[in-house]
Amino acid sequence: MSLQGKGFFISQPYQCEGGNPSAILMTAQAAGLSHVLVKIAEGTQASGLNPAGNDLNEPLVQALHATGIAVWGWHNVSGNNPLEEAVLAIRRVHELALDGYVLFVGAAYEQPGKELAARAFMAEVRAELSNVPLALSTYRFPNFHPGLPWAAFLENCDAVMPQVYWEAAHNAGAQLTESLRQYRALPNARPCIPTGAAYGTPDGWAPTNEDMDDFFVTAKELGVEAVNFFSWDACRNQLPQLWDLIAASKWPVQKTAAMQLPLVWPHTVEGLSAATSSHSWDYPPAGRGQPSGDATIAEADDYLPASGEQSSGEAAITSAVDHPPMGGGQSSGKAAVTSEVDYPPAGGGQPVASDSQAGEFKARFSSHPPRPDAFTTQYLNALKSYQAAKVSALYAKDAIHVRGDKVLNGAQVIRTGYSAFFYGLPAGATFVLLGVEVRGDVRYLAWKAGPLTAYESIILRDGIIILEYTYIE
Repeated sequence: MSLQGKGFFISQPYQCEGGNPSAILMTAQAAGLSHVLVKIAEGTQASGLNPAGNDLNEPLVQALHATGIAVWGWHNVSGNNPLEEAVLAIRRVHELALDGYVLFVGAAYEQPGKELAARAFMAEVRAELSNVPLALSTYRFPNFHPGLPWAAFLENCDAVMPQVYWEAAHNAGAQLTESLRQYRALPNARPCIPTGAAYGTPDGWAPTNEDMDDFFVTAKELGVEAVNFFSWDACRNQLPQLWDLIAASKWPVQKTAAMQLPLVWPHTVEGLSAATSSHSWDYPPAGRGQPSGDATIAEADDYLPASGEQSSGEAAITSAVDHPPMGGGQSSGKAAVTSEVDYPPAGGGQPVASDSQAGEFKARFSSHPPRPDAFTTQYLNALKSYQAAKVSALYAKDAIHVRGDKVLNGAQVIRTGYSAFFYGLPAGATFVLLGVEVRGDVRYLAWKAGPLTAYESIILRDGIIILEYTYIE
């Protein structure tokens, strides 16, 4: 598929919206994003896994897909083990059912002899992902990186995503214009989907509102159909006003149909929610080191994260440093590993709620007494009926319900889940609404049934549930 509209790169899902897939989805929709790009691997190591080996990207990808938001995976590759990197890339794309794959290429591929590695990698990936679009993400000005095996990559790529990061400057439009001029002049030129800077640096530089307006206006003038920003992690937490400006900027959005997902993903969701508001952010956004000094359009040094050495001068348009997110440094924040309980476990017990998520829900409902709207009343009455068919009738055919560490896909599977849930409740347990908040097509609910208390977030479309998260304690 070709991309249109706005997208954001995500390095670590648990640093975005508290790691809550439904919150990420709602934020993406509110910002008018057509696509999201999640990090899936660093070299020969998969990314997005918690210490127990569960893939934290899975529920996020499923949530975004359920409402038609495209999800691409990005992967830092070095070429040191090209076939092993290719095998990992192929596996991650297939197991996450991704819509596209982005290879991040940097200084490691400028070393002598890397063209053979590039060709080996691309041949394997292209052969096995023949129906998946591939994009190359690397330096903004290719003329100053002649050592990169451009032909080997571009021959088998469908698009390029230049990293147009105008650090230490405020001329986003001029740099974007020059970047696309150089990319469009390359042999095997591919459609450009530029990535803009949406992060700040330790010395206090950050994109201004004027920078971002310049970037958007120039991109449209140049006929660009899609743009990306790096990164969600940094922008939402460090530069919320910039996020709001990007969200408010209108851009054509690619309409895609919701994808059919596997019936059950047996992985925990709670591990996504362990980020804390006091997290200390790493700089650069996805890199290992710090940028070197910069200069005007005449000369600027590119930072080489892999080796720390300096390249020959790169022309920048007034003071800019190439700082592609080539690394994979991890932040100090770690996703917590909560106990995994199957739903429903033997004996009819229920999954334990994530403490942070349950706390958030409790705080929300403390100021929202139970004043149900028509949908909430209908939903609660269906629960009170103890009839799984009546409850599942409120869900879209392809709805997703996340409960504990299970993802139930489709109304029929959800109906089976409710049958087991009702069977496990103590005799005589009645459903009591504790709180509700209505926000357009979103409902936040708390209810009690016997000894169990549930906290839910529900997303509706045309009055029918398309996505629901339930935490029970």
